[in-house]
Amino acid sequence: MSDTPPRKSLHLRADPARHRAIRHAAAVSGRTVTAFVLDSACAAAYQTLAGQPDFAMQDADWEHVLGLLGRPAADRDRLGILLGRPV
Repeated sequence: MSDTPPRKSLHLRADPARHRAIRHAAAVSGRTVTAFVLDSACAAAYQTLAGQPDFAMQDADWEHVLGLLGRPAADRDRLGILLGRPV
């Protein structure tokens, strides 16, 4: 019995020019069309998601972060050096 999760399918439609370009790029890169499309789509997905400020955190951890943000800076001189200006 295998412990690997079942795979999901993606069904794509492409006009002939895009289809040719994808097949050609996959061949040039030495990958299958499936590998090329998945690698390219995942790279675009990760890049898009990296720009999003949304991330998961437990409520207690979030409260801790808010508490830290609400505290005054402990060493304002070093903060000024870091910012490149007095604070």
